[in-house]
Amino acid sequence: MTDQRWEEWVKQETDPRNAFGKPEALDDLVVVDLTRESVAGMVCTSFLAELGAQVLKVEPPGGDPARAWGPPGFTHQGEGLAYLAEGRNKYFVTLHMEAEEGRDVFRQLARRADVVIEAYAPGQMDAWGIGYRQLSVENPRLIYLGISATGHFGPRAAEPMPEHDLTSQAASGLAFITGEPQRDDADAACAPTKAGPWLAGYAGGAWAAFAILGALHYRHETGRGQMIDVTPAEGLMRYLEYTLLWYHVAGRVRERIGYYDLAVFPYTFVRVRDGWAFIAGYTDPNFRALCRIMGRPDLTENPRFATPAARVTPENKQFLRGEIEAWSVNLTSDEILERVMADPGPGVVVFGRVESPLEVLSRENWWERGCFERFSDPGYGNLTLQMPVWRMTETPPRVRWPCRPTGYHNEDVFQKYLGWGPDRLATLRSRGVI
Repeated sequence: MTDQRWEEWVKQETDPRNAFGKPEALDDLVVVDLTRESVAGMVCTSFLAELGAQVLKVEPPGGDPARAWGPPGFTHQGEGLAYLAEGRNKYFVTLHMEAEEGRDVFRQLARRADVVIEAYAPGQMDAWGIGYRQLSVENPRLIYLGISATGHFGPRAAEPMPEHDLTSQAASGLAFITGEPQRDDADAACAPTKAGPWLAGYAGGAWAAFAILGALHYRHETGRGQMIDVTPAEGLMRYLEYTLLWYHVAGRVRERIGYYDLAVFPYTFVRVRDGWAFIAGYTDPNFRALCRIMGRPDLTENPRFATPAARVTPENKQFLRGEIEAWSVNLTSDEILERVMADPGPGVVVFGRVESPLEVLSRENWWERGCFERFSDPGYGNLTLQMPVWRMTETPPRVRWPCRPTGYHNEDVFQKYLGWGPDRLATLRSRGVI
């Protein structure tokens, strides 16, 4: 047993700043990323590249249209911010996939690949003769992942929709339960509310990467690859916890509830003097602790709030939230947190300030943990990027470079994997193949 404090040991062993002295978990994996205009594709291959995979990002000769995505009219060194954020560690090559010669080049890369990821309309790759059924004959170890809006089979696959984050949020059921309670059909404030970021794309990309890791384990055991079918909407459905089961078990449709939770209360956002904060104390001991901190023991003595079940009735939730906010709005978040931490118990109150992105970036804790990193890149100048989410003792992820321009690695990749020299590349470039 070591005498070193746990916090000191775990920082020493998992600090992202020490990652470059350690091996990478996927450093022998070759991934051909054929997705375009796909957030899920960008995110999936970012995760794999952070773990060391050689991700060959294939774009049309004019570049992936996703390079322009981001705030209207704003790019950084010609790149959209979303693409720049998720272009990390990838090798960028160009291929004209609508041309037969371009598809032949792709086939040659796929023979040498461990993983192929594509986001074409379901069946398009198969119709070209370069889908999983054809490629797996030439490369039985190939793991092939298809990302689409509605899936590669089913009634909606015949008329595929473009992969779009908001249609995926809508199709998943997430948007239906997000927002303020329905009061009046004409009240725009009660409309379904989208999640702020591109949540569907990130959910689809994360689950896609997870599936690939599972398929790699199966291949390690059997030597065989497989086909994987992922949709961002289904990725979001996995985040709906009891919403669908509640309908099947009890016939209840989960409605939008805004500040409130169906199962527990207090568990809500309230105004504080310097913004907004989350506060929770819903079991009996925790509710008593909250009332004690507020200086309102009378609330615990009121039969209306005597049990957790009583506290979740709509009228009681609204009343209690009003009482909590009447107290919290006069105090700063730091003042409330100080009172929460000083309370001797029994019971525990959970409290946390709602922070803006600027405030998140200012927190020493996240910088100390390496959640963000500043890059001074020759191509893109000064950048601050989110870093990998995992801390690992043996094979930590890392960001080697943020992004690269369209076709930046053509010479290196085609030389390494296909043995082509400058003359061959010049010929293909003149024909518009790369």
